[in-house]
Amino acid sequence: MDVAVTGKRQVLSDIVLGTGFSLTGAGTIAVGVLLPVISAKWGFTDDVSGRLFFLQFLGSCLGAIFSGKDRVRSMAAGYALLVIASIALAFAGRATLFPVFFVFGLGLGLAMTSTNLLVSDRHEHDRAAKLERFNFAWSFGAMVTPLLLVPFLNGASLRLLYFIFAGLFLLLFSWVMLRERGQGGSVARAVVLPKQTLATVMSLVPLLVLSVCAIGVETALSGWLTTYSHRAAPLEFGGGAVATALFMFGIVFSRFAASTRLLGKVGRQRTLRSVLWGAAAAVGLLIVEHHPLSIDLAAMLAGMSVGPQFPLLLSYLLERSPRGWIFAVSGLGSVIFPWATGMLSAHYGSLRYGLLAPCGAALLMLLVSVIKLEQPRKTEIPSPA
Repeated sequence: MDVAVTGKRQVLSDIVLGTGFSLTGAGTIAVGVLLPVISAKWGFTDDVSGRLFFLQFLGSCLGAIFSGKDRVRSMAAGYALLVIASIALAFAGRATLFPVFFVFGLGLGLAMTSTNLLVSDRHEHDRAAKLERFNFAWSFGAMVTPLLLVPFLNGASLRLLYFIFAGLFLLLFSWVMLRERGQGGSVARAVVLPKQTLATVMSLVPLLVLSVCAIGVETALSGWLTTYSHRAAPLEFGGGAVATALFMFGIVFSRFAASTRLLGKVGRQRTLRSVLWGAAAAVGLLIVEHHPLSIDLAAMLAGMSVGPQFPLLLSYLLERSPRGWIFAVSGLGSVIFPWATGMLSAHYGSLRYGLLAPCGAALLMLLVSVIKLEQPRKTEIPSPA
């Protein structure tokens, strides 16, 4: 009876945490979708707009570092910061916009990292599939966000949007504090972290390079596609959001496919290498295409290729070192590549040149992927008394 109750509680917990994860996906991508409006309102050039990405994702990386062994406490802190930052964004001016986005990113990093680690702790026997499903939820939230934000691109008040975000994050904070504290803390304390040997650390290097680039490609494209598509057909801001929505649809579709038995049949390594080639080709197609419909198609193909990459790499990484710093290092891609895209665009006067940054990351992944991603040797870890 107790087992059944515990199972039901875990299912309900997974549903709520998955919903929260989808909301963090919406929060992560919102700055990129709203960028044409924000830039027009404050007169930002691409290099200045790139600093918004830099600060938000820098905060996200630091949030991953600050995420502690108590997964639930870190999650609660993350949602609390998101509530505060969302309210602050509703009233932010040109000078305060940048530090508030940093705090918003800090909250996202804490919430996302602690959720990922908690899911990994609870489902160690089917970790890869569970992580794919939770990242599918994240991607679903990010996919519907561009379409839901179209009214705000066409003139609706951004203040209302940030108040909606604040209310939703407040509900999640309340759930975590009231319902997750008991079971979340016990799970975190039961985890026995494996000893880090030199061989284990060295095996992380190529995986971390791949993760940095994978996140860099994903965030650079999700951040700049709305602006890129809008400049190809500058009729209205809302039309540019379609490319971002299709990109996120591709991510959702591919992550859903990777969370099924198909992943086991194809194999992690074969799947990973296939999507790496697909991502490089799709980003290259984005750069050479000029027509909005071609951009939309290339965006969807890029999303289908990018989608499974980080969850697959994460499953390899967490097998070797289930620690929060992995998310911080991997998140450097989200700091570097969207910012570099804006800098290149401003320097050369075209966002097409800016997309060389994620294209370079995709090509680097192909070079690194020649290394065989072998399973680490499993050592016997004594169960806690």
